[in-house]
Amino acid sequence: MHDDVAGSLPGTVEKIIKPIRGEAEKVQIAIQGGDDPNQKIRIANILVDARGEAVSLKRGAAVQIVVRPKPKDPIE
Repeated sequence: MHDDVAGSLPGTVEKIIKPIRGEAEKVQIAIQGGDDPNQKIRIANILVDARGEAVSLKRGAAVQIVVRPKPKDPIE
């Protein structure tokens, strides 16, 4: 697999999950266009914009999910 391979799918923030026991707030995102119409992911709602400013997702926000392979360890 090449390091420059990536795929993306559109999604919508469905739910904001309140933090428990010191964990970060999370968001649940419904992914459109996948094989499973009920496909969802949850991520920490700790994000930064292009300027490095802290931002958070809001319910109903349209997002683009980008998936890339994990970089390979350099060969020594």
